[in-house]
Amino acid sequence: MIFFYGRRSLCMKAFQLADIGIFNDAPDFVQFELRQEYAHLYWIPLFPIGKVWCVRKTDDKLYNVNEELLPLLEALPHPRVSWLAFAGPILIAGGLLFSWLVSAFH
Repeated sequence: MIFFYGRRSLCMKAFQLADIGIFNDAPDFVQFELRQEYAHLYWIPLFPIGKVWCVRKTDDKLYNVNEELLPLLEALPHPRVSWLAFAGPILIAGGLLFSWLVSAFH
């Protein structure tokens, strides 16, 4: 049996340059993204691993944020953890609850 496991990330919040006080236009800049990294099994998120700040550019690729900008970005209001990173345990708990309810009232 082949298990598909690894790590991925999802966008928790996106910010524009004006949100951090930069009003110059950058030609290839799209947005800053706070991304939640998570471990997955069969592409179902199991638990969060960490957060990372990235820059999305016009080529639709993600790049690391310059260390000088991290204090400005961390000062912005953003969520601590995305509940989507716990989708696997939520699905397991829901399935167990459902099976218990079916067996209790059957």
